[in-house]
Amino acid sequence: MSNPSAQPDPHFRAKVLRRTLVAIAIFLIFFFGILIYQLYALQLRDAELYRTEAVTQQMQDTELPATRGSIYSANGKLLAKSNTVWNIIANPLQSSKNGATTAQLQEAASHIAELLGDGTTADSVFETLTATNADGELYEYRVIARGVEKPVADSIIEYSMNFRTDPAEGEEEGYRIAVLSTEQTSTRSYPYGAFLSSVLGFCNADGSGAYGLEKSYDDVLSGTPGRSIAETNVNGEVLANAEAEVYPAIDGGNLNLTIDENVQAIVEEYLTEAMDTLSVHGRGSAIVMNVNTGAILAMASVEQFDPNDPYKIYDEKMQAILDKEELDEEDVDWLKSRLGEDEVADIIADAKISRETTTDEEGNTVSSEYTQLQGMMREAQWKNKNITELYMPGSVFKLITASAGLDSGIMTAEQTFYCSGAFTVNEGSQLWEHTYHCANNAAHGLLDMAGALNHSCNLWFIQAAQTLQPTVFYDYIQAFGFTQPTGIDLPNETRWSSVYDAEEMAEVDTNLYTAAFGQNESITPMQMATAVAAIANGGYLVTPYVVDSVTDSSGNVVQKTETAIRRQVISEEVSQQLLAMMETSVDPNIPTENDYHSNKNAYVAGYRIGGKSGTAERTDRDWRFDGDYYKAMSFAAVLPVDDPEIEIFVVLDDPRASRDFASEVVAPVMGNIISEVAPYLGIEQDPDYNPTGTVTVQTCLNYTWTDAQVTLNRLGLKHKLIGESGTIVYQYPYGGSKVPAGSTVYLYTQTDQDAMTTVPDVVGKSGSFAQQMLQAANLNVQFEGDSGGKVTAQSVEANTSTAYGTIVTLTMEADSGTAAGEEPAAETQPEADSGASEEASGSTEPDSAA
Repeated sequence: MSNPSAQPDPHFRAKVLRRTLVAIAIFLIFFFGILIYQLYALQLRDAELYRTEAVTQQMQDTELPATRGSIYSANGKLLAKSNTVWNIIANPLQSSKNGATTAQLQEAASHIAELLGDGTTADSVFETLTATNADGELYEYRVIARGVEKPVADSIIEYSMNFRTDPAEGEEEGYRIAVLSTEQTSTRSYPYGAFLSSVLGFCNADGSGAYGLEKSYDDVLSGTPGRSIAETNVNGEVLANAEAEVYPAIDGGNLNLTIDENVQAIVEEYLTEAMDTLSVHGRGSAIVMNVNTGAILAMASVEQFDPNDPYKIYDEKMQAILDKEELDEEDVDWLKSRLGEDEVADIIADAKISRETTTDEEGNTVSSEYTQLQGMMREAQWKNKNITELYMPGSVFKLITASAGLDSGIMTAEQTFYCSGAFTVNEGSQLWEHTYHCANNAAHGLLDMAGALNHSCNLWFIQAAQTLQPTVFYDYIQAFGFTQPTGIDLPNETRWSSVYDAEEMAEVDTNLYTAAFGQNESITPMQMATAVAAIANGGYLVTPYVVDSVTDSSGNVVQKTETAIRRQVISEEVSQQLLAMMETSVDPNIPTENDYHSNKNAYVAGYRIGGKSGTAERTDRDWRFDGDYYKAMSFAAVLPVDDPEIEIFVVLDDPRASRDFASEVVAPVMGNIISEVAPYLGIEQDPDYNPTGTVTVQTCLNYTWTDAQVTLNRLGLKHKLIGESGTIVYQYPYGGSKVPAGSTVYLYTQTDQDAMTTVPDVVGKSGSFAQQMLQAANLNVQFEGDSGGKVTAQSVEANTSTAYGTIVTLTMEADSGTAAGEEPAAETQPEADSGASEEASGSTEPDSAA
């Protein structure tokens, strides 16, 4: 029996069709689902993101830098300014997209380097045009050149716009090969170089402040950048008809300083002279301050640097040492003094300067000793020594001890102590004992407070501190501001000082005793100067400042510094008492026992000056290579003492002079500064002094330059050195000459031949203008008649040659019948030197700072 044949399913085709349609439907649903989701993501969920990206691709967003503000002196002298320049920017990625070939980019690089003309090589430009990151991807932003002047920048961009690939079919021009753009920036310049550099500071390569005022006022000076947004095509080029949306930059504010450039110049001149003459190893510093407001009129740290090129070592001695490979004892001594004993210890251990890098225990590369030392030298020259470094004040600090005694009421000005010449602590102790002395082992006998300050008696002030006791003494140390920064508006003021507190002074007697006369305690010069200003101004501790105001680009004042009184430390009565004592030590005309005035080297005729010197031995350091202590010498002066206006404070860190005390070393520097600063500022002179009278010139032959300066300052005469510092071999006007007060004596150290000058024609000029003209020609002036009138005749014929210092007598209109056309009177020469050569009266007794 056979099986029946299979019959086809009549619904098979329908099933297949149905399944196919279902599959198609599922596919369509899936496809359209994805499409709808993508549309949702593009148009709704991520719309803002893609809109931003599109705008970014179609827009060129350029930052418009603000112009950095300028810095001006108190008299409006421009001290720091910014010049607008341009950086040249390359887009290597866009160049590649534009189809630039290697040969074309090499050609472009060669031409760009030629246009720059600053030593940039074609190879370095080519490397920038083809620069890639670590993953081999081309950059979109690379700097080809910085600080390019506008004409050069314009020529490079013009070349970039014209040097293109061949146009594609149907297009009018090709694409740029070197895709370049510019960004505006600025360079900082300092017209007067090293002048005031430790205060001004400098800027980094990116234009931000790195040191000094540039750093502390960086936010004020830098301003706020603007933006320019313009539409671009697919190749990144700004469309020709596109209008940029510009948000202007806000330029930085301008700083108007309290610094008077003329006072600053005087201070820098004499501080630099002292550095050279006295072989100061550890730099010198000086401050001129308005005692009533805290305004700083001058501030210097020498050696200084040129902020236009701050990385150069400007101290020739330091550079010479750096260039050596092996050091001698003197080199090591210089490095210890200038850079710090502990800081250079490892480098100088073998007396060699290695130029090889090394690795530490963790495998890190360590810079060579040469590089380390170079960096330390740069840091040292950048530092403002007045606020960043500590020093031991020595006997200047005795003013604080005296202030505490008087203001607390524990002592009076008549308080006496006996100085036997020696004071022994723990005498007979088997553990240790220490004996204190005054300078040169002097025994001063019975002294009151004024006598103790005048003789700078260590033993008197030790007994004063014993009387005060640590708690009272430390209260005044705190009140005078020695335990906190002064708050001056400059960066990097150290927040540290090293002063004994009451507990330390109570536990160890020697801490109390040494603090009483300024030893073994370390403060900043600015702290000491601010404390002395408080003593001078009636007892008020003020905050020092160097920025008087900030103005915007239109000259509107947006910030003004006001006097900030922190507290009253002592009474006005105590202030007056101390000022009188300070004047006694300076003015040789004030009667004292044995006619002794320890600080008379700072005296300048006609001015009422109060002062105190200080010589501190650095007992925290090893001995110098010559076997002596490292010393810090300082001097504080205020004037006029009857109504104080200014304080001048000078520190010489480790001078190597033949004399050993600040009263001999720093006081003459102080007198020289006062001799020029006081008349310039119009400081009132003693009413008993006759500035229009005549003075007999003293012989300065065979004097040292320092002694000669001191001698002439006391006579009210100016002085000018012809030649280098040394012994005076010739002077004009001669010793014994009668000259008007205020005349200049020219001192020669290397020749006995007069320097000659040409006499200007001043007939018909006003008296003041004629005097300026003659003094500018290195001539002295004397008036016959009213100096407020006009000159009718001059005693030395115009356009003739005569010696520096010659006195030109001007006949004035008001008192003379001589017509302008008459023959001038015969030349007035100073009287001849009698030949007597007195010993220099400039050498003085030392102060007694240990």
